[in-house]
Amino acid sequence: MEFKRILEDLNRVLLIVSVLCVLQSDGRCKKTKSKKKLPLTIGVLEQETSGYTVENMEFNGEVRQCFHDPHFVVLGVQRDLRIITDGWTDIEEGMKQALRKQAGESSTFNLIIGPFYTNLAMILEKNHIPYLVTDYKGFKDIDMSRVQDRTNWRTLVEIRPPAQEQNMAVVDLFQIEKWESAVMLMPKNEADNQECQDLAQQMVGRGISVIPYSIDPKEPKKKMIKQAMRNFQLLSQKQVVMCSPRDAKDRLIQQLLRVAKLYNLLMDVDLNFIFVDSSSNLEPLAGADQMYRLRLFSARCKLYAFRYFLPPEKGDIKGDANVAIAKDAASVTKDALAEYLNMITDDSNTIKRKFLLKALKGVRLHGDTGLIRFNGTGQRVNYTLYLYNHGGEDMYKKVGVWVPSGNSAEERLNMTQVDDDEDEDSTQSGIFPELVKVVVVVEEPFVMLKSPNSSMNNEGNDRYEGFTIDLLKELKKDLKFNYEIYVSPKNAYGVKNMTSGTWDGMVGEIIAKNATLAMGAISITSQRETDIDFSQGIISTGINILIYKPQEEYNIFQFLFPFSLYLWLAIIGASIFVSFVLFLLDYTNPERKFTAKETLWYAVGTLLKRGTDFSPKPVSQRILSAGFTFFVLITVSSYTANMAAFLTTKSLEKTINSFEDLSESEQPICTVDKSATMKFFEKGHSLVYKRIWDVIVAGDGLVPNATAGRDRVMDKKCAFIFDFLINEYSEYKKCCTKAVAVPILMQEHGIGMAQGAPFKTKLNIALLNLKERGQINQLKKKWWDDKRQCNVASDRANRAQFGLTETAGVFILALFGLVFSVAFFLFKKFYLRRKMKKQAKKAEKEKELLCKGSPSSV
Repeated sequence: MEFKRILEDLNRVLLIVSVLCVLQSDGRCKKTKSKKKLPLTIGVLEQETSGYTVENMEFNGEVRQCFHDPHFVVLGVQRDLRIITDGWTDIEEGMKQALRKQAGESSTFNLIIGPFYTNLAMILEKNHIPYLVTDYKGFKDIDMSRVQDRTNWRTLVEIRPPAQEQNMAVVDLFQIEKWESAVMLMPKNEADNQECQDLAQQMVGRGISVIPYSIDPKEPKKKMIKQAMRNFQLLSQKQVVMCSPRDAKDRLIQQLLRVAKLYNLLMDVDLNFIFVDSSSNLEPLAGADQMYRLRLFSARCKLYAFRYFLPPEKGDIKGDANVAIAKDAASVTKDALAEYLNMITDDSNTIKRKFLLKALKGVRLHGDTGLIRFNGTGQRVNYTLYLYNHGGEDMYKKVGVWVPSGNSAEERLNMTQVDDDEDEDSTQSGIFPELVKVVVVVEEPFVMLKSPNSSMNNEGNDRYEGFTIDLLKELKKDLKFNYEIYVSPKNAYGVKNMTSGTWDGMVGEIIAKNATLAMGAISITSQRETDIDFSQGIISTGINILIYKPQEEYNIFQFLFPFSLYLWLAIIGASIFVSFVLFLLDYTNPERKFTAKETLWYAVGTLLKRGTDFSPKPVSQRILSAGFTFFVLITVSSYTANMAAFLTTKSLEKTINSFEDLSESEQPICTVDKSATMKFFEKGHSLVYKRIWDVIVAGDGLVPNATAGRDRVMDKKCAFIFDFLINEYSEYKKCCTKAVAVPILMQEHGIGMAQGAPFKTKLNIALLNLKERGQINQLKKKWWDDKRQCNVASDRANRAQFGLTETAGVFILALFGLVFSVAFFLFKKFYLRRKMKKQAKKAEKEKELLCKGSPSSV
């Protein structure tokens, strides 16, 4: 309710400002004989107290020459006039008090502007004060709407088309389509469903069966609408009329659409939903959020509604019906005052209401709600209602035109007329400018300049290629517009200067209206969306790290790495200890076989699973042997398993796998200047991100674009933090790089455009169609997977194959054993030969000595 009150006050302020904007000029009045200005007091109705005051208002043009600056007197419906509680009794007194408080010297009202109240109309009729009615019903609470009050008030001038005639257009639609019955949903409160009762009476009067359902807005609306829709299906009805004259308050249209989606009614091609809101707001059918949430763009049923002002793709936004009426009321007032000056002939110092009323009824102009003309009773005539279908691929397509003049439904409703802007043969959609300027940032693989050596045309838009360029071509096919691509100044995405509040880069180009669309790797962020609009997300992305691929470390003794040094020492120690114990156990054995040499050889043979030439026979020795054999079994099995896993996994340099690792390393860091990634780390939402930002700033880590960042990575100068998709592309194209870390700051790339862009809805529908047809995924495959130059699968296959590098240490160990054994053999051979020679010489010397010492024989 607070939002509704603010909206009403805003519309009232807009009405006042609009009146003043069109009443401007200078000089003395040439229309009055005395050349003096006339006093002017205008009353504006409001629902509640807003504390609003009007000051320093000026006229312009001929009207300013002849009228004093107007006094706008704000009249609270309950606060000043007490219409809701006391009816007509206090209206005059309330008007006088408000006049004294806010206007001072003014003696009476010259004009009242606001919605219709029967009691107020009666008092104004009595005092001959013109009543410019902006709505056929009051604000929240009303005594009687203009639908029930058929009195021809002489002082009444109505801006809105009569609700009864808008209902007639709905009935004409039923007759043209030959629909014989319908289910009608309406508010239960009689004060809110007066228009709906009139519609039902007109339908019954023309032979159309009506099955009414009253919805109490105070009760659970969704439950009641569900019950009505279940009955609707049981009765095999094909038409649903949702009449919600106060839909901004009751939200019945929104609830009906939700239930219809729940029951899959929106996908039934035979169903027709007709929405009746005589204010022509129809907010649930104009809001983009509702359209996407309810998937109205894919509806196969018909979602009909009549409108008397521009359709959503021509600039309508939520609440525009009230704004359009306020502007038209201001224009009618201005034209009426100008016409009044042409009517006066005497030298009166006051405004003659009779002439002003006649001038109001004689206004002829083209306003925001179409052609504005009034008949002698002050009722709007010669206007046009447009029938739109608000669902499916042709959302907001005009399917009919209705005019109040005519003696039959066929004469009033033309279902074949097509708007010029929607001509099927048109080569360009009317919602786009004649030339759509698209600002981009050159960033692989989104937007790239073609190679100069390419045989293809390298001029104009054909200079560029990439994911974004292909997407733009697909959108052109669906939406039929001409475009021109140009690169953003300094090839920047756009960052807001917090001091001046201005943007640079792509965002700045959109705000300055130099570009219509901003496309490429531009992320949808909350800060950007405060100043420009975005389409729905095209492709999801995040932020990760691009690093130089760690190189494999080689060691010829890799076969020793499955066990730690301490474990190897423990195994050797255990073997020596077992040998020593076995030696002691066999030391006293008369048939001793386990000498020191044999026990050591027994431990080594068992450890290498070679076995020995003999086995221990005593029970104690056998128990020790069994325990040691089991120890060897587990040790060898563990070594084999660890060795297999170790050799199939490359041993790499110390690498970075997360943002935490990066913040703790001494690696320089870089990112793209004036990007969403830079702003994210600049804010430093955590200690890790703060440390990363400090490293970026300290190391001059801001680069102009992703290509420059990738080049730094390839030169081993930094780790590059940026868009996940761009880093992934770099990994596919440059085999010396690697994208690491789980992506953070998950966002979506979108298409930027000016706020309130009229083509946003059509653009979003086209993007959704591309997604549903799988074309977005096809483009992603084309520019990522198909451009891969680095075969990751081949690298993985190579890891499973052992080479000489992995087993070089084993060969060296075997060679060492071979060399040692040969050397030992040679050593032993030469040693024994030398020893034997020494022994032979010694024996000869002893023999000689023995011969010399013996007696000689004669």
